[in-house]
Amino acid sequence: MERPIKLYFALLNHGWIRNEVAAHQLPQMQKTPGVELRWEQPWMTWHSPIYSNRNKIVKRFLASDCDFLMMQDDDVIPVGHNPAELVHANKDIVGCPAKVRSEGGTLDWVAYVKNEELGGYVTCNLAAAPTTADLLEVDIIGTGLIIIARRVLEDPRMRGAFLVENDEDGICTWGTDFAFCKRARANGYQVYTTPHRICEHIKEIGFNSLSGYDDSDNPNPANAPYKMAWGGWAIQMRDWDFIKKAMLEHGVKDVVEFGAGLSSLLMSESVPVTTYETRDDWIDVIKSKANGNKLEFRKWDGVSEVEIGTPDLVFIDGPPGEGNGGPGRRFAFASAAKSGAKLIITHDSGRQGEMSLSDEFLRPKYDIIAKNGTHQQRSVLWRLREA
Repeated sequence: MERPIKLYFALLNHGWIRNEVAAHQLPQMQKTPGVELRWEQPWMTWHSPIYSNRNKIVKRFLASDCDFLMMQDDDVIPVGHNPAELVHANKDIVGCPAKVRSEGGTLDWVAYVKNEELGGYVTCNLAAAPTTADLLEVDIIGTGLIIIARRVLEDPRMRGAFLVENDEDGICTWGTDFAFCKRARANGYQVYTTPHRICEHIKEIGFNSLSGYDDSDNPNPANAPYKMAWGGWAIQMRDWDFIKKAMLEHGVKDVVEFGAGLSSLLMSESVPVTTYETRDDWIDVIKSKANGNKLEFRKWDGVSEVEIGTPDLVFIDGPPGEGNGGPGRRFAFASAAKSGAKLIITHDSGRQGEMSLSDEFLRPKYDIIAKNGTHQQRSVLWRLREA
């Protein structure tokens, strides 16, 4: 009789276990056909920092005779599947993905592939995976729920497998999941994700922030020609949908913008856009991506008002910074209000600085007629009261 596959299970925790794991997941895993489950005592996996905790677990795993190590964070819960079954695939590394709210403003699967054109890693669109695909090879997976074959962790080149990567100034450049997967792939091991064996990532998040994110399963391809990502310093997908709708509904014929970026390129596909920007290097970047766009750049110091005429629409999304002592949006708001433009769209409108500037410069003459959410990064459409 063939011996069962021995799976070493470590639940990284903060001193307690969720009912979903204790009452549902563990009993299911213990009954996995052909698998012998060894559950490491939870009190042994309650340590920080997390990279040290993971490396301690690896060391104890290697002292056992188990074939696979499964590590799971206590806030990551399998949805409708038994992750222990994945040992039968006998892959080097498999991660069951969950979604995280990224700095770029999207709900992204923690499963990434390298994209040379964008110069980095992009999240997988798992919704587009074939229904028959149980495993997909990727470059990076998250460590929230990860299964690793013994051969990977026994490799001397993988000793101290879970470490962060820092630059020469001690600033973290890659977290444990990215650093581990990069190192494993460099040593010839393959990394997989599971498009249909997903997890829920349970995090505390305020309702005001919840609506501030787009979902990576429903991408808007409008940014693709410019090889620029949504979010981060750029507008989000929902912002462009909002801006485009406002331009069409109000018959906008020309735009003045404060703060060059992806928005400059998208708006100038259909109407002339004049962009005020403080950085020469950033002007060069955006200019290099324009191809027939109706786009004009104006270098601006960011600390003085400018005469912008009376455009149909002013879009305020820059420059970064605050206050009178340096580049900030105060003078963009002042210039926009003074122009008497029929419409003004402000981005990041829920932040304290933008709300104060709106009260000071826009509310005396403009009314809010639309906004695309309650989150801090929302866009708000203002209309001149006399119009």
